[in-house]
Amino acid sequence: MTHRSTWLRTLHRVHAALTVCVAVTLLVLNLSGVLSGRISLLVLFTVEAPLLLAFAAVTVWRFRHIDRSADSSGTSFLAQLESEEPLLRLPIFELRTFGNLFLALGGKRHVPEGALAFGYTKGTFTLPTVLIVVSLIEIVIMHVLVPWAWLQIVLVLVTIWGVLFVLGIFATRVVRPHFVSEGVLHLRWGLQSVLDTPLTNISSMARYENHVHTQPHVDEDRVILTQFTSTNVLIRFAEPVVADPPVAKNKLASGFRASEVLLYTDDPDGFVRAVERLAGSVAP
Repeated sequence: MTHRSTWLRTLHRVHAALTVCVAVTLLVLNLSGVLSGRISLLVLFTVEAPLLLAFAAVTVWRFRHIDRSADSSGTSFLAQLESEEPLLRLPIFELRTFGNLFLALGGKRHVPEGALAFGYTKGTFTLPTVLIVVSLIEIVIMHVLVPWAWLQIVLVLVTIWGVLFVLGIFATRVVRPHFVSEGVLHLRWGLQSVLDTPLTNISSMARYENHVHTQPHVDEDRVILTQFTSTNVLIRFAEPVVADPPVAKNKLASGFRASEVLLYTDDPDGFVRAVERLAGSVAP
């Protein structure tokens, strides 16, 4: 991060904290009767409103700087913002998740033009289906047992948000499949890019079932990408590849590299044939 980015981040955070502190203080003084409603409104318009306008200006300034930094480094705006502002990681994750849900409903996938995509979601939608059924039952029960209409509305909205969020997580895996583009194999897990490697670095591919793990896992230098089902493809690399598997970071060695990947794909035979054919076409 550059010196200017650090300075802007510090200014943005300090201004946000100051704006929130003034607003909370004003609310507490008003509710406790120290300030009358008229005085509170006066302070709101003379102090809090200018602070909010200044905060909006600093926010726009900082976001424009982040956007320029993202363009120069070739990353997306949200990825650059997430790296500079860890406090926003959860909201950004939710924004991406719901965005991918809308893409999935529109039948779109996030792959480069001309890329060959390979899905990995078949058999994983039992859980969200059960969740939807249970949530509908829950809404009916809440309507019967909860006597306050406002609380019923709040609980229904929370339930709907939870269902859509879970559906968005699964939809992300539909929208972001594995793909091959320009002679490079890209393996993903939802929002996470697990690894990229040239097809010429693949030493072998074969059908391989592994029923031991039903969740993403790392076993020494082997990455396992599956959920609820067994793996059905084994990929070995000629040279270990820098990887970011979807597991707890404390389980990964620093600078982790994968020598092989076990993964599940919807069409394992088609996946193996296609990648081997493409790898042969770019072989030196």
